[in-house]
Amino acid sequence: MTARNNPINSKTVELKIPGKFHISPLPSGVLASAKSAFTTRNVPTEEMQTVLTGNGQPRPGDLVLARVDRIRQHARLELPNGRRSRLFPGDTIVAVYGNRYAPDQFESLVPEDLSACHLVAGGGVVSLMRHRSPKVKPPTEITPIGLVGDATGRRLNTRDWLNPDVIQGNPSPWRMPVFLVVGSSMNAGKTTTAARLIRGLTEDGYRVGAIKVTGTGSGGDLWHFVDAGARHALDFTDAGYVSTYQSGATACLNIFESLGASVCHKGMQALVVEVADGILQKETAALLSMSEFKRRISAVWYCAGDSGSALFGVDWLQNQGYDVEAVSGVVSSNPLAAAEVQQHCDVPVIGKDALDAAGYGHSLMEKFVPESSRASAFAR
Repeated sequence: MTARNNPINSKTVELKIPGKFHISPLPSGVLASAKSAFTTRNVPTEEMQTVLTGNGQPRPGDLVLARVDRIRQHARLELPNGRRSRLFPGDTIVAVYGNRYAPDQFESLVPEDLSACHLVAGGGVVSLMRHRSPKVKPPTEITPIGLVGDATGRRLNTRDWLNPDVIQGNPSPWRMPVFLVVGSSMNAGKTTTAARLIRGLTEDGYRVGAIKVTGTGSGGDLWHFVDAGARHALDFTDAGYVSTYQSGATACLNIFESLGASVCHKGMQALVVEVADGILQKETAALLSMSEFKRRISAVWYCAGDSGSALFGVDWLQNQGYDVEAVSGVVSSNPLAAAEVQQHCDVPVIGKDALDAAGYGHSLMEKFVPESSRASAFAR
């Protein structure tokens, strides 16, 4: 982890900061019994020395010690190792403040104080719900005990702790094809499509890296990429962001550049990139419209839930200048919907089974990598 050199002092003295926080040592044994979330995984436990209480304002990325009051939508908390631990009222958790945008679940924002709020994502994202989809229960209710600080009383924030594999963005060519997976909405089949694409390339003998650039902190998609065969997989939480909602397009571009450069540095032959939510979501639309992002992308797999959104999305992406290689996702599993798309669109509809069929990875590499620079398909 990229660390700040803060001294550990077991005799931290209580401090009072008028109008902000009261800082005191973490009670003995609290961390040992608390359930720490996936979103905290890059912050060393030994740095968690104090608790900050009072009327200060939390920021996105701040670690928070909280008590679970009422179990609702999220009944389990994903731990750093990926295990989903069942929650009970009265549990103490260490999670992270972050905004969330999820049309099929919640929109929520980091509150202005440490009053009661919600666990809005199973990966350990805490904020105050503004809108809820009727598809889900109300969010699990929690009460913050205080922010988590280091030995000096400085609040711990995920932006200060990066995965050690993450390097600064590299403006030079990445020397590998970059395959982008985007979609019409949440749950359009993006992660499944990306994973099957990774699997197909891997089975054909290529070293494949994978990154997820935007979204809300959780390990599910990352583990899916790894299980599919990605040699090197990273997501935005590795770059210090618990969520990219409200972070802005420039931040998302910087995440993409850093994660992509990190994968390139590991000697991958192809990179599969997933961008969360739909192409009309604020950060997604802005990122996809940036020339600095477009110039990195070799081809796009567009995932949609129905034929109408498939046709709209292909047109939108092509007008942006992208090479749309295929329509996939949920719409591809519905024969009638797929036929509707194919009647009105020259872009092929490809189901998930075709993405990892033998030879599909070879065909992509032959198409997007010049023969003169193509490495042996079976170099490992």
